[in-house]
Amino acid sequence: MAMEKSERAEQIVAMLSKGIVEPRITVVGCGGAGNNIVHGLYGESRSNVETVAVNTDERKLQEISVHKKLLIGKDVTHGKGAGGFPEVGEYCAECARPYFREALTGSDIVIIVAGMGGGTGTGVAPVVAQVSKELDAVTFAIAISPFSYEGERTSKAKEGITRLREVVSNTIVLDNDRLLDLAGDLPLSQSFAVMEKSVGRIIDSLCLQITDCFISQMTPEVEEMMHQAEEEPMVAPLAAPEQMSMHASEPGAEAKQPDLNGTLMMR
Repeated sequence: MAMEKSERAEQIVAMLSKGIVEPRITVVGCGGAGNNIVHGLYGESRSNVETVAVNTDERKLQEISVHKKLLIGKDVTHGKGAGGFPEVGEYCAECARPYFREALTGSDIVIIVAGMGGGTGTGVAPVVAQVSKELDAVTFAIAISPFSYEGERTSKAKEGITRLREVVSNTIVLDNDRLLDLAGDLPLSQSFAVMEKSVGRIIDSLCLQITDCFISQMTPEVEEMMHQAEEEPMVAPLAAPEQMSMHASEPGAEAKQPDLNGTLMMR
């Protein structure tokens, strides 16, 4: 009997570890570079990973595929981007805070990825990080610095990275020059694809490690809970035939969750 109970507990723990116990991970791509990376993750992402793209550029969002798209600041930018001004991106992001909250609610871990030096990625990423932390999600950020020859973008990127690190201590900075080395002698257009794929692999590896770590920490707690439940079984009395018939005839009352697929326009 003890062996059967132990086996049953192990089966339940294994089942939980494959489903309920998996953390919900949301990867948010901010701006053009971030959008390209989450586009690459979409379709190949793990079952517990959701991709979200945030941009002020409507056309860019139309070109990619992700689980959720958020077009922000349309009244400000008319859907044509932040023009390279981080303060414009930040303003649009501040106005869109309620929509970030809606998109991130329920996430256990949030990974924010953005290219630094432009308007949207630089300005939006710190605001998304703030919202994520307000929701008590474990938050990571991946900032991609511009090429060394991009003078003005480089100075903006440094300010953006500093701002992001003030919000998220777990910030990884990837250098575009070093990422370009991975592409070797490929043409520049193909090199960008290799760079984006490399960042995508880093994120995928991070998601896998987070999930494994989460499950390994949770499994002992679940095992203890199951053994305690076995020691103090709670058996509900059988319902009378009339009661069973009445309950069976009652309509279900499941509430539908709002569908956030597609592009949400934020004014």
